[in-house]
Amino acid sequence: MNAPLDACWTAEQARRVFVTEALEGGDAIFLATHTPIRGFEVAGRDAGEIDGDDEHSILDALAKPERRHAFSVVQGEPGSGKSHLIRWLSVNWPVESDLKLLLRRADGSLEGALKQLKDHLPAEFQNLFENLGQRQRANLEGRANVFALTLAATLEPNHFDKPIGDEMWCTNFAPAELLSSPDVRRAWNGPSRILNLLEGAGGDRNSATASFNLFDIEGLANACDRLRPAAVSARAMDLVRRLQKEAETIQSHREQQWQAEELVAEAGEFLPTSLALIKALNARRNEAIRNVLGVSADSLKSLFRTVREALVARNQRLVLLLEDITSWEGLDDSLIDVLVDNAEAAGGDGEAKVCPLISVVGITPDFYDTKLPGNIRQRITHEIKLGHSQGGLQDVATMRDPGSRRTFIARYLAATRARLPSLEGWRETFRHAPETPPPNICPICPRQEHCFKVFGDEQGVGLFPFTAGALDRFFDALKENDNGQTWRTPRGVLQAILNVNLSQPEALEQSRFPVALIESKAIREDRRSDTVLSNRLERIVANRIADSDEQGRMRRMLAYWADPARADTTENDGELALAGAKRSVFEAFGLEWIGEDSASTGLDAPVQPPESTAPEDEKIDDEEVPPEKATRGPPPKPRSGPPIIPAKPKRLTANRTQLEQLQHELRTWSKGGTIENASTWNKYLFEVIQQVDPRRFGVTPYLFDKLVTPDMVKLQGSTMASRQYLVVGADPWVRDGFEAYLALRFDKSVSSEDASFHRRNLTVMMRRLEKATAAYIGSRIPKLEGGGPWSPASVVAQVLVARAWLRGAVSPKASVPEHMRAILSDEVEAASDPRARSMPWQEWLTATDKWHERLRSELRGMVSLSIGDGSGGAGLTDASEIAGAIQRMKDTGKPDEVPNDEGSLPHVLNAGRELSDLWREKRALIDRTESKQLRDRVGTLFTLLRQRSVDEHFARVDGAITKVSDLMHQAAPELVSNWKQAYQRVKSKLQDGAGQRLELFMVSLEDPDEGLPEKMAPRLGWMAKAPAKDLADILDLANLGEKVVQQLHQHANDCVREAAGTASLSEVHRVGSALKAAARRGSTGASS
Repeated sequence: MNAPLDACWTAEQARRVFVTEALEGGDAIFLATHTPIRGFEVAGRDAGEIDGDDEHSILDALAKPERRHAFSVVQGEPGSGKSHLIRWLSVNWPVESDLKLLLRRADGSLEGALKQLKDHLPAEFQNLFENLGQRQRANLEGRANVFALTLAATLEPNHFDKPIGDEMWCTNFAPAELLSSPDVRRAWNGPSRILNLLEGAGGDRNSATASFNLFDIEGLANACDRLRPAAVSARAMDLVRRLQKEAETIQSHREQQWQAEELVAEAGEFLPTSLALIKALNARRNEAIRNVLGVSADSLKSLFRTVREALVARNQRLVLLLEDITSWEGLDDSLIDVLVDNAEAAGGDGEAKVCPLISVVGITPDFYDTKLPGNIRQRITHEIKLGHSQGGLQDVATMRDPGSRRTFIARYLAATRARLPSLEGWRETFRHAPETPPPNICPICPRQEHCFKVFGDEQGVGLFPFTAGALDRFFDALKENDNGQTWRTPRGVLQAILNVNLSQPEALEQSRFPVALIESKAIREDRRSDTVLSNRLERIVANRIADSDEQGRMRRMLAYWADPARADTTENDGELALAGAKRSVFEAFGLEWIGEDSASTGLDAPVQPPESTAPEDEKIDDEEVPPEKATRGPPPKPRSGPPIIPAKPKRLTANRTQLEQLQHELRTWSKGGTIENASTWNKYLFEVIQQVDPRRFGVTPYLFDKLVTPDMVKLQGSTMASRQYLVVGADPWVRDGFEAYLALRFDKSVSSEDASFHRRNLTVMMRRLEKATAAYIGSRIPKLEGGGPWSPASVVAQVLVARAWLRGAVSPKASVPEHMRAILSDEVEAASDPRARSMPWQEWLTATDKWHERLRSELRGMVSLSIGDGSGGAGLTDASEIAGAIQRMKDTGKPDEVPNDEGSLPHVLNAGRELSDLWREKRALIDRTESKQLRDRVGTLFTLLRQRSVDEHFARVDGAITKVSDLMHQAAPELVSNWKQAYQRVKSKLQDGAGQRLELFMVSLEDPDEGLPEKMAPRLGWMAKAPAKDLADILDLANLGEKVVQQLHQHANDCVREAAGTASLSEVHRVGSALKAAARRGSTGASS
């Protein structure tokens, strides 16, 4: 075992080297750590003058003696190297006669920038600064109040001599009234934020643009809550209402980590009033700032003109090297006017000549896009872009390639190890021999060979305490977008990687490295050591190391010096390595070796998640599974207030793989955080639950699929609704199982050891999901009164059986298979003449009319055999259950017991429960009413037939009616017509034998052997076979015939009475004889 390695530098050396501003520190350190700048893009009017791909070509183009003007812009994100390039130009500027002014960012304030300008100009120009600007004696709050009042004054429509262009908008909405309100000014922090930035933000400005944005408008809208409607005009209150409505959208996006400028692009069309107000405020910002600071734009222009007029007489050029234009906000428009002032275009009649001006200005992409007018961009002579835009932020050319990054870092590592006298001596040599390399003590270090073998080197400079892989992982872990700024810049590497790792060299000697300090705010949450380790690797750390501090140190080493997604012990360069980190690295840091004593066999083919669980009694023997921890953070609180438009979820990091993103979301959620992309996670949860075999807890696959649907399966925190969901909490076994599911599904290089570990965890998860699912289904299915289980399948079958009986589709005497065929087949026309039945019979059929098709579809699903889809013989189990229900129904006519409450069943199954209950309640009434109706109708028809057959009776009645109506055309013509029509309709039935069949039924009704059975089920079947419609139709026709004959008889009697005494005796005798004969024939027909 090798002893731990000590640091080969001191804390003071690290502090001296890792200054984060390019304009700090001495030239020796600056030049020793300088990395050639390559990969930049060149644009601008005179871009062709830069003939090369490094900083020397830029210097040659700008500094050539014959140049008379240059307005050059170095564009890049904060920390991208703008200041470094500008300082390098200053250090190497070749023309000694030029008056060169290098103005650094300093504290980021305008006053600081003016002070630097004063300090750098020769003494003869000091008097020009006497009245240029002086901060007011008020504190920040007081200055912010003056700033807001000045803004309010400038928002008045008639404030400026020359219109700005938005005067009509200011007239219509009166924003000046809002900013003039003391209540609003006290509550709104927008002006103080702008002032704080303009004054340097305590040295932390970092090139931030001091402009009003949508978040300031949200703050203004909230501040207006204190505004009394009577205090402002109706126009101003209309503005308040619009701003407050739009503030809801702004808030929802801000809470999802959207930046203000991103929100403009994403939802700007929904925020017209807020954007109009922003435009108005920013158009007046400089005017208001100058008033607060007492700075005159004209005085700044006059100062530079005076200096240039003096220098022209000395034949000198003015070289202005400005690190950051944002330091001049408030005067930036005036300063830009100075910078673009070409000496060649000046010196007209009556105007003094000025010296040439060569300017190089550092600006951010945001300033370039939003603050630099188009006409000014056209006057840029050389535009150097240090990066390429990606998703709103630029990358940095020198940081793109891992090799270039290592070269950059190696220079700083070498300078850190070198002593300051050595660096200063090299600087003097470098003046005369620029090819001399910076000092590097590695070649003379006695432990160089061992150090290089363990940690590696870059062009002869040892990477200790890093490795090449560690540097890549640290860089990948840096935030790409941290409140609108990226850490993947040279400054970010210095601050967030080198400085934090090298600032405590004693930690190496004391075996405390890597210290917690290395994980600064610049590190992405998903790459931190408490999150990024794979489940298996985390278990190894927890089980092999007892001390919590040592666990943290080990996690940090594995997170960056190893591959945290792996946990195998392999062989690397002839030695054992855990997760890719060699054992010698553990030893160099004084860490315990927690890998295995021998290497694993390597990688297997990708493994898919298992499709079934282990048996219930299978014991999972997993020595690496620690006791579960029950502690969890509180669930996230829901936001209140609906936005105008919903905010998109926090966007994913561009270079994060799908697996990494999902693992991060899972680990964040399992620690009590919110669940991002909830719909995706609920989908994965449903996929896992789908592998559960419902037969293991006594539920049919059909019912399982009905109750456990994609919409009803949720992870804790993924829904705020009050429905009865199957909710899975953030328990350790859930995280372990999901980690396993994701790895087996997405990690194509999973090793055999990892796959085995994941399978065990997934099996544990699925077994516990079985219990959770069983409890959920148990809560959804209502229980019988005695507490026993209830079978919806049986009830549905019995409801359909009852319907089939009443419709005559199947006889209760038929076999169970015949019943199943009947209730599973599509219905045809009913054979039982339902409309001719009693009202209870009809009402029950009507109640099932709108449900029978859906119930039949459900039943088909219950009994269908699903071969090859994982359900196996589940259909047979369902069929036997349904067969038993049919047999019980055949035996008693009574359905099985149903629960009193509906539970949380699907609507169609609950309808089956209610129809079953209705059958239980109405079946006796149906039997009683229908049997009585049949008996009553048969008895009535027997009386009317007068011992005749049906056919003979109707023939005699029709003959009597026909003869009388022929003699007496006026006798009840409508009734006669009705009879003729009704008889004609029934006659075809009679010809088809309906009369004979009805007679047989009437005779058998009271027969003890063939008549109505005693038991209910057979009785219903017997009644369903009765010719109910024929009985009803024939009875109706018999009643009609009886009525017609009676009416005709009455009419004839009336005619005889009316005819008495009005004719001769012979005529009366003739008519009377005819009526008597007709009456006799009618009576005879009626009596028959």
